[in-house]
Amino acid sequence: MSRVPSSFDDQNEYRQLDFIQKCVKNCKEQPLVPLGTLATTVAVILAAKSLRIGNRPGAQKWFRYRVAFQGFTIAALVVGGLVYGRGTEQARKTREEELREKAKLREKLWIEELERRDSEAKQRKERAAIARQKYLEAQEAEKSSEEK
Repeated sequence: MSRVPSSFDDQNEYRQLDFIQKCVKNCKEQPLVPLGTLATTVAVILAAKSLRIGNRPGAQKWFRYRVAFQGFTIAALVVGGLVYGRGTEQARKTREEELREKAKLREKLWIEELERRDSEAKQRKERAAIARQKYLEAQEAEKSSEEK
């Protein structure tokens, strides 16, 4: 017997990923964003270190770098979003086609299941009719043997 299709078969693969897997996937899609974030973090740490030792010009330089790195990160986010958005549109179309095929397959499986159940019901009815016919014949034979 084949497995009965379910409407829950189509689970979003991205939702099934854990946090680390999502981070790795996003970093692969937009590699410049984590680099910009890392550069911004390093600039803030170096600026704080310069302030701690009293090097105000060095701290000012690192704060300026921080602003530049943040701008780079935002630009990477925007450009990556535009580029990745186009890719997802094509992926979404192919995904929609895949979902249509899955729906057709699910519908076909349901139809096969219903046909199988229908044929089983017809076979039960036929067996019941045959058993009823044999019972009636047996009763008639009993009546005819009693009359003799």
